[in-house]
Amino acid sequence: MTGRPSPAPREWVGDAPFPWPPTRSLPDGAGVRACFVVVELQVARTRNDQPYLRLTLSDRFGPVEARVWNRAEELLPTLHPGCYVGVQGRIEFFNGQLQLCVDGLQPIRVEPDDLALFLPRSARPQAAMEHDLERVLETIADPALQSLLQACIGPDGAAGPGFRIAPAAKHNHHAYLGGLLEHTLSVAGLCDRLAVHYGPGIDRDLLLTAALLHDVGKVREIGTGAGFAYTDEGKLLGHILLGLEIVTAAARRVPALDPGRLLLLQHLIAAHQGRYEWQSPREPATLEALILHYADDLDAKLQQVRELIASGDGAWTAYDRSFRREFLRPAPVAAPPAPGAPDAEEPSADSNPDEHSSGAGPGQADAPSSAQKPLAGGGGTHRSTRSHTASNFHRLSEDTLDLFGAAQEP
Repeated sequence: MTGRPSPAPREWVGDAPFPWPPTRSLPDGAGVRACFVVVELQVARTRNDQPYLRLTLSDRFGPVEARVWNRAEELLPTLHPGCYVGVQGRIEFFNGQLQLCVDGLQPIRVEPDDLALFLPRSARPQAAMEHDLERVLETIADPALQSLLQACIGPDGAAGPGFRIAPAAKHNHHAYLGGLLEHTLSVAGLCDRLAVHYGPGIDRDLLLTAALLHDVGKVREIGTGAGFAYTDEGKLLGHILLGLEIVTAAARRVPALDPGRLLLLQHLIAAHQGRYEWQSPREPATLEALILHYADDLDAKLQQVRELIASGDGAWTAYDRSFRREFLRPAPVAAPPAPGAPDAEEPSADSNPDEHSSGAGPGQADAPSSAQKPLAGGGGTHRSTRSHTASNFHRLSEDTLDLFGAAQEP
């Protein structure tokens, strides 16, 4: 140790890009000079019985696995979970998984103004998500459930402030500040659409209330500091039990809430993970519980795959252990020409008007009915201008297509 003060992030990065680019988007062999917070730290040994460090590092783009092969015992006393380090190294892929091979590492000095560099945050504007949440809350017609929601996740509710900033997970999906709110809005949007699709047999108010509260326990399960560490009560109880505790306590302040209706709501929260092997205390036993489970699972899985697709390049993603597969990256698709553009094809006078209009009058957009209008935050921001093309699959033969019943009729 020289006694010199530790460098700040900008000082450590030097002439390299600042802020640094997402590590997980870099190709194999790319150099890295960036700063991270240490989330997890473990000493391991190589096949030759030499010590090395297994690290989980994180910055505003999320976690990355790292390995320190040299000077492990020398560096170990300078490191601990929660400390900030400057790292110089290179990207390597091992067994299909990206990892950062560390050539140099040094503790750095992080001031409050630097914290945004290390905590990943939702790409959706916070104010827009909070506005969408208020819009969803306003659609709950049951006064007792409306009061319960305000007592739980309203601005002054028991979990209200934390609910708006908490991550939805430590890893895998929506693992960033605001991720819980983003995920909740998406699940609520899916449930709203499914309630319309399956008709009057679905208790929409109950389903939407459960969708908004199903993960409320994560406010107490996962910390909002660097690395999003699990709290003690999160490790000992988990978010489902914590969520039931929050909801049950709030329900005591809502005397108009029928005990039988509260019980159904508690069941939806208890069963939303769907399977006992997924740490669900109960399996879904009502229509609403079944819808909530599949909507929650779908949103989490799709977000996880989206992030996997975005974290690299090439036709296929790296192998993902949780899905036990690779995923094909969709190829870019050119945006359609704007109406009125020179190359836009005008409909001919004798063309079928049904191919171009659903009957709206001149100057009127085709608007969905009120029952079809999606809730805000229901996933509309996730549309992609990408699709699978023959450049990915090459051309499938007629015989191959016929295996799937897809060959054209002669």
